[in-house]
Amino acid sequence: MGTGIMRAAVLLLLCNVLSHPSSSSATATERPLPAPAVKSTTMAMEKACNLTLDPNFCLVSLQADPRSRSADLSGLAAVALDLAVANATSTIAKLSDLRASASGSSSAKPSTRNKLEACLILYRNAVPPLRLAAEFLAEEHVEVARAMMEAPVFAPGSCGQLLGRVLAKENDDLFNLMLISRRIAEALTP
Repeated sequence: MGTGIMRAAVLLLLCNVLSHPSSSSATATERPLPAPAVKSTTMAMEKACNLTLDPNFCLVSLQADPRSRSADLSGLAAVALDLAVANATSTIAKLSDLRASASGSSSAKPSTRNKLEACLILYRNAVPPLRLAAEFLAEEHVEVARAMMEAPVFAPGSCGQLLGRVLAKENDDLFNLMLISRRIAEALTP
């Protein structure tokens, strides 16, 4: 699905799907990825990020992790996977908090609670394959690692459709981090 179509779908969903007024306030606490202490871009980072749909996001993300400065392509894929796991884990905590708030609120619609629960399940199910992908990548089983990266890619898009702009940055970041890992792994496949 194209970026413009996805954004339009998210806007439509925002208008039609979320009915809980406090749910949109979750985006006010979103923070960007941490700025790297030293903006050091290596040739491997440039090569890897030029393979992605958003080279700038890729560079900023990889630069935020000091391991990237000495990593080869395989190491950069591992860093991107680690960042994806960290993003998913953080998003799970946010979804848990939102679900707890919705469950404790008499004004929250059951459909809102169910949407949060569905996203929580999707994100929880995304983490194990990402961790396995990192293990397979470390063992140089690139094709198996790539296969493990495929299933979790649906979690952020599905949550975006369910929740609209709530956690949109987290969904976009996870999708992009998984895509970075996948594109780098494709470059490693003979």
